[in-house]
Amino acid sequence: MLKNQQERMMEWIEIIRLRTQPDVEPLVVKWLRDLVHNIGATPGLNEARIYTHSAVPGDVSLHILWDTVQNIHGESEIGLMAAETLKKYGILDHTVWLRKGNNGSDPNRQVTR
Repeated sequence: MLKNQQERMMEWIEIIRLRTQPDVEPLVVKWLRDLVHNIGATPGLNEARIYTHSAVPGDVSLHILWDTVQNIHGESEIGLMAAETLKKYGILDHTVWLRKGNNGSDPNRQVTR
């Protein structure tokens, strides 16, 4: 990878949150697990995580963590496909967040302010 490409790498997260009926949650989680398994080799994908709300049955969230060169102005193709499939199960919110700082222990990532 070229040095200037490394400088332009952008970390971002795509969050797809679904509020569905509690009895539908297991079906949605199974579908998301299959999706996460199938997208593993996608270029730029760091990790995909599935969460369920600790106190609200039926509240499910997919977090797709990216590290890409291009500027991000919207959702990924994978995110759009997932959102399109999931929206039939309830109320859906799909957002993109750009990383601007952290305080983690990764030695290559300095604490930023």
